[in-house]
Amino acid sequence: MAVYQQGEPAAFRMIYYRYRDRVHRYTLRLAPRSSDAEEVFQDIWMAVIRGRHSYDPKLSFSAWLFSIAHRRAADRWRHLGRHAPDLQRCTDADVADSLESTALVAHETPERHAQNDALHRALLDAVDALPPRQREAFLLKAEGDLSLEDIAIAVRAPRETVKSRLRYAQQRLRDALESWR
Repeated sequence: MAVYQQGEPAAFRMIYYRYRDRVHRYTLRLAPRSSDAEEVFQDIWMAVIRGRHSYDPKLSFSAWLFSIAHRRAADRWRHLGRHAPDLQRCTDADVADSLESTALVAHETPERHAQNDALHRALLDAVDALPPRQREAFLLKAEGDLSLEDIAIAVRAPRETVKSRLRYAQQRLRDALESWR
């Protein structure tokens, strides 16, 4: 990011390729529709471009980026007159698209693949059922690979609050997926 701040456009491409999948998954999991996620995703990267000079290299880039993602998503939901992530979740078509993009490993049987798809769907449903603040903390950890401190920065909450949200989210997910053990 420091190189990009100095005006090197190739550095932005490196940042984008390194973080795009995680940011995209994060927005998809929060959005009611994939089209909403796409708009937020684009807004995030435009904000990175516009705000590159405000980034402090002493801070975690991931935390800075996901703070932007968090705020842009919240701004989008407010603009739409909604309260994300309290919205209806991804459509079956969105899930089907996601599942189709998962390659079938050569040694897997069709039955095993179907079971994995069902587990994947159950996990997505369990994440969708989490209370909004727990879902947000869980996704920042799972999709953003952020530390507790970085999540606290991103959502502007105390570290211990984030820790509690993650603990409660993990317990709810364990309970929801108990039948898969």
